[in-house]
Amino acid sequence: MTTATMNFSIPCEVLGKDPSVFLQPGVGQAWPQEAREVTLHDLKPELENPEKAQSPMEQLASRGFAVVKNKSEAMGPLAQQKEWNEAFLQEVKKLIKAQLGAREVVIWNSVTRSSEPKVNTPYDKKPFAQDEPIEGLQFPDLVRPTASGAHVDQDALGSRRICKLALGEDVFEKYSRVQQINVWVPLKGPVTAFPLAVCDGSTFTKERTGYAYGMFASRINVFYGEEQKWYYVKRQEPDEYLLLKIYDSNTLPGHAEYTPHTGVDDLHGADGPETARESIEVRLVACY
Repeated sequence: MTTATMNFSIPCEVLGKDPSVFLQPGVGQAWPQEAREVTLHDLKPELENPEKAQSPMEQLASRGFAVVKNKSEAMGPLAQQKEWNEAFLQEVKKLIKAQLGAREVVIWNSVTRSSEPKVNTPYDKKPFAQDEPIEGLQFPDLVRPTASGAHVDQDALGSRRICKLALGEDVFEKYSRVQQINVWVPLKGPVTAFPLAVCDGSTFTKERTGYAYGMFASRINVFYGEEQKWYYVKRQEPDEYLLLKIYDSNTLPGHAEYTPHTGVDDLHGADGPETARESIEVRLVACY
């Protein structure tokens, strides 16, 4: 286990603010945060002993995230992202179909990130208008910073909107199950700084959430709770993939509805000399 510092949104009752204020454009992105020390449990043993792990779909159901091994033939260096992105996205589609049994997979967008300030371009506070799938990079000429602050990309309403924009208004009638999933993987390894941390959705309660104006729709900001169980892949390599459930139209009682996640702000040197993190995340809709 590793002790790390991570950022969480401060509850509205502590801030003395009406929750609705954060649903306003330009305000939701500026929700005040607090740093907390969190214990991170290592997922590497599951990757090294897959025969002892649940199937990826069972992992998504029980805790909201899954870890899988996959060697990419397409992935290349960050500086050449536009050259290999299209082929990589086709690999991701095949991966989701093979690992989860999806009938149809539509890429919503993809984004690359770096923790190096000389390389990345921070987001501005303007909403990003996306009304159809981007089968490529969300920002072709930009690399974004690593994310800080526990969150879920969209709430259920926002995710259902994305699913309909990706596959049509009748997507929920056409398929028995529809999921929104993020695929996250480093471009180089091992990751020794700003790794991605994920929360076991079964240890998470909705009392620890606030709704905020986000990039595509209202998103879920996460408050700290001692009951939460957080994980990461220690010294993660480019063949170690994280699948994050953002939305599932068929979540059963007792299963994880989604997984909160964030970049870790400080590992305190636990994973060796720190080098800049480079990663790609692919946002997609999977239908069954």
